[in-house]
Amino acid sequence: MKTVFKLIRIYTNSKARYPFRKTQTYDLGLFSTLANAEKQMHKDVKDCQEYEQNRMKYMAEDEEYHMNEKSCGHDIVLAYKITELKLDADFVDDIQSVRTYTANGQPNDECLLDSGCKHHFKGRTPDKIRFRPGDIVEVITEWYAELCIVWHAQPTTDDYDSYRQRCWKLCVEEDCKKPCRNKSIEEKEENCIFHWDYSDDSYLVYSLGKGDNHSHPESPKVFQPTKPVPKSLRTKLKAKYDEQLREEEEWKKQKELETKNKQ
Repeated sequence: MKTVFKLIRIYTNSKARYPFRKTQTYDLGLFSTLANAEKQMHKDVKDCQEYEQNRMKYMAEDEEYHMNEKSCGHDIVLAYKITELKLDADFVDDIQSVRTYTANGQPNDECLLDSGCKHHFKGRTPDKIRFRPGDIVEVITEWYAELCIVWHAQPTTDDYDSYRQRCWKLCVEEDCKKPCRNKSIEEKEENCIFHWDYSDDSYLVYSLGKGDNHSHPESPKVFQPTKPVPKSLRTKLKAKYDEQLREEEEWKKQKELETKNKQ
């Protein structure tokens, strides 16, 4: 299978403010290997850093330039993204992997599962889960960057094992006729239709706003906040978290009451 690696820079205007910032992208090329794409990314990081140094110099020396910057702002890099694409494929299943990096070129996170769902997601080990419930993060995409608070992290490998056991139990209870019914775990895995895919390697996060403002960003889209988060926004995000916690507790109590009444 032949693939190509697409590198983009994700940036925004310096005047854009938290909690929601519109973003834009700049294509930096297609590369035959991941190493070549990363090499070009590090070159771009260096170029952007040199540009920033010159910008600060002009700000100090040129009053007109300084006033223009103050009025219009300037571009700031938020992240880089490298997408591995399969050649001679349609857009439905052409993505083979996604890797994201910080503005200084450091690895952020990755998903090595294809968009055609040929490879299954089997949970993450704890050391591969970067954020925990209650953490404030920034979800960065090609269209926007938004402050959020984590409600649930990605499923773990133990979560996956528990899920598979429930699937197999259901399979037996429904008198499954598949030939894998009494086979090995590996054969059951291959034949079971209830698989997790790349979209399950994601967080559940809440953002600011009215109502149930939640989303399920894939792991590579979730970053440490790219700049300091004001205390007022931290307080609002924590309030959103506490609000959802209360709602979940009330829901559990209601379910327990319904179960008790049925007995």
